[in-house]
Amino acid sequence: MRWLGSVLCGAGFAAASCLVPDVELVDSLPGQAGNGSAAGSKAVAGSSGNPSGGKTSANGGDGAGGMSTTDGGAGDTAVAGAGSSAGGDGDGSGVGGDGSGPRDDTALSCAELGKAACHGESCCVTLPVPGCKDCAFPGGTTYSVSPLRLDKYEVTVGRFRAFVNAYDGPPAPGAGAHPLIEGSGWQSSWDGNMLSSKAELLNAMQFRPCTVTAVRTWTNEPGAQEQKPANCLTWYEAFAFCAWDGGFLPSELEWQFAATGGDEHRKYAWGDTDLDLEHALYGACGNGTSSACDQSSILEVGSKPAGVGKWGHLDLTGSVWEWIMDSPSSAFPAEQPCNDCASLGVSMYRSIRGGSWPEDASYMPADRRQEDGADSAWYNVGIRCAYEP
Repeated sequence: MRWLGSVLCGAGFAAASCLVPDVELVDSLPGQAGNGSAAGSKAVAGSSGNPSGGKTSANGGDGAGGMSTTDGGAGDTAVAGAGSSAGGDGDGSGVGGDGSGPRDDTALSCAELGKAACHGESCCVTLPVPGCKDCAFPGGTTYSVSPLRLDKYEVTVGRFRAFVNAYDGPPAPGAGAHPLIEGSGWQSSWDGNMLSSKAELLNAMQFRPCTVTAVRTWTNEPGAQEQKPANCLTWYEAFAFCAWDGGFLPSELEWQFAATGGDEHRKYAWGDTDLDLEHALYGACGNGTSSACDQSSILEVGSKPAGVGKWGHLDLTGSVWEWIMDSPSSAFPAEQPCNDCASLGVSMYRSIRGGSWPEDASYMPADRRQEDGADSAWYNVGIRCAYEP
């Protein structure tokens, strides 16, 4: 494990700021089409032929949920459905469903959770991030990022419990691949970093050391922690979870695009000002060094609605850091110009983004880059998954 002494402490940061993961600093999707040209009916995501509820279905097909942007009227909300939900029969004179509403595709991780478990809605709600073509980063770098969907909430203990209960070993080679990034799926060489059975994973979740301080949200049995963010998870486990649940880890480019409001380049998910405890969970216990750093410091996901991002996502600033697909690179984006690019090097380190509940304000800007060992399990690092549009 590397520490921050050479990176931050040498730059004049307080000693307490060194007790965080290793750091490297560098600088509308449619729902079901409506019937007719007027406002459409509620968008329904089908699940036939796709265990994750049709997250990857094509337009108009079985389980597609009407992905056309031109058929029929605007769908006002996307709601999970069962079976085939083909696109509507509008005459094209209306505007297609814009996908601006949430979509819960009855993901595996929420199959047995209440549909109102997270603030009155499913913990598996996904929201669209529209992407951007030939956009400019500060400094002149050009990038393009394609549309995707992203979990509204960080993955909860309850969702991760479903994965643990279903666990039967490492993912298959190629699982969890980003649809636009070649070679991004699971590699068999990673199998040794995963436990071999459900019993072993359960034991690890209960007893493995939680780096820096043993503040884990996991409990042996379901209880009061189910809506808190899952923590103390390795990158490999985060990757495997998203793959199992029908998605993939977002790239660093995608995550930052969502967290900074795209080409608005916001400092925080909600904007440029007013970093406070109304907007984000941070600074809770002296970077993990305080005796008050306990379970009460970690709130349920979505507990800071004032901090909502441009497209409706919560906790992109604070709460827990989130594992990212990429290995860290010295340049960001990893390629210039960048077109859905990612850094897929062989480094044992992986990026984490977003800040977390123990750190001070200096860790909260949405462009703050940080990394840690893929096999480490931190008390303040969790997951948010991405999905095809």
